Amino acid sequence: MSSVINPTGKMMVDLMLCGGTAITVDSERRVIRDMGIAIIGENIVFVGKKDQMLQEYQSSKSIDCTDKVIIPGFVNAHIHYSHHMSKGMMPDTLGPAVQSRYTHYNISPHLTVDHEVWGSKALLIEMLRGGTTTFLESGSYHPIEVLEGGIEEIGIKGLMGRRAFDRASLGHSSLMETTSEILQKQQQLLDKYGKRKNIKTCVTIVGMQRYTDELAMEAKKMADSYGVVMTMHESAWNDTVNESRVRNNCRPIEHLERLGVLGSNLVLVHMLYINQTEVKILAKHNTKVVTCPSTGLKLGYAFQFARFPEMLEAGIPVALGSDSSDCSNYHDMIRILNLEATIYKGLRLDPEIMGAERAIEMATINGAKALGLEHEIGSLEVGKKADIAIFETNRFEWRPMYSEIQALVHSATGDSCETVIINGKVIVDNKRVLTVDEDEILRKLRTLEKDMLSRTGLTVASPWKFI
Repeated sequence: MSSVINPTGKMMVDLMLCGGTAITVDSERRVIRDMGIAIIGENIVFVGKKDQMLQEYQSSKSIDCTDKVIIPGFVNAHIHYSHHMSKGMMPDTLGPAVQSRYTHYNISPHLTVDHEVWGSKALLIEMLRGGTTTFLESGSYHPIEVLEGGIEEIGIKGLMGRRAFDRASLGHSSLMETTSEILQKQQQLLDKYGKRKNIKTCVTIVGMQRYTDELAMEAKKMADSYGVVMTMHESAWNDTVNESRVRNNCRPIEHLERLGVLGSNLVLVHMLYINQTEVKILAKHNTKVVTCPSTGLKLGYAFQFARFPEMLEAGIPVALGSDSSDCSNYHDMIRILNLEATIYKGLRLDPEIMGAERAIEMATINGAKALGLEHEIGSLEVGKKADIAIFETNRFEWRPMYSEIQALVHSATGDSCETVIINGKVIVDNKRVLTVDEDEILRKLRTLEKDMLSRTGLTVASPWKFI
């Protein structure tokens, strides 16, 4: 990052954002009205009042943010490429274990490279258009083909891996592999794609008792050796917790601690059946946690037992994810923010619990912490990457508006996202992704829809009559 002082004594910058309200999520949690943000290259060099910025900086390019809300780009900390093409293929009456078996026995074996490559593009574009700038993907069936298929050029940033498990759990063994095969392929991915600019590889295993002790320990050693994140599902269903108690004579988090797998680069997803002892263990090891309320509510997860408020109080940076497209069905982080801000109020009969500010933290700075990127993204601060989402508020769902925070979480949707900047570059402008041909991808999806139905032989059940 270089700077040039012009003859007027002002520093020349590449881009200035002028006006509107910035929800910074910085260390002071400043919300700056009539704000200014100055950017040089990939980085933010000024965040403050517009008038001060205009006194100190000058640029040939600026964006008028009057009537806009400006936030750090959302971090979606749990998605699945492989399930995007099965969005809407199953009824909404399946519980978690039933849904998992339905997907992995009836749909996943029929997925082709084309399904996952084009599905991943569609998923990333959907997220981008809603203000998400960074993601954590939990394991692809065809990771090399996806990585080589054009997702890097979209401009969104993220971590991804390869879906893998080496032990059957609750009768689930579809697409199971050997431990050595999994570790070999994980290492190949890290060696070849770990240093990419936008979308890098990390270590991913399925989790949920579908792992041997050897796989869990060796995968963590690999993540530590390469300095990357490791992510896995855990404790989403009581059945798997009971399975661990029978198999290991302890609960899952206690077992992972004994194996030496917990740590600051481990991201555990779902985590509903957790007791307070496990909360303390997670906090002790600085292990990260992701909750996926949109999926959990649709599948009937037991949020009444969830301890995410207690985790946050214990200092665990709980992040938010949307999960797979055939579970959540959407990746609009604002809708997910709203769920997370409100669900525990009813479950705990406590209107003061959680709330809008905490939900925003979970979708921004906590997501950054989960990915080990809190020094680069997750807030609007000098020195951080210019990953920014801009929302139009001159819309009926936003108005009347008295608090930008309340309006963002409780009134808006991702459809009001107008501009997305990543690494200082405008990627979404006037709701259109500039780096790809959106219409081409939509046309391809229409073709692949028919192919999916033909390959799986499935019909979507409904009590209503389609004619």
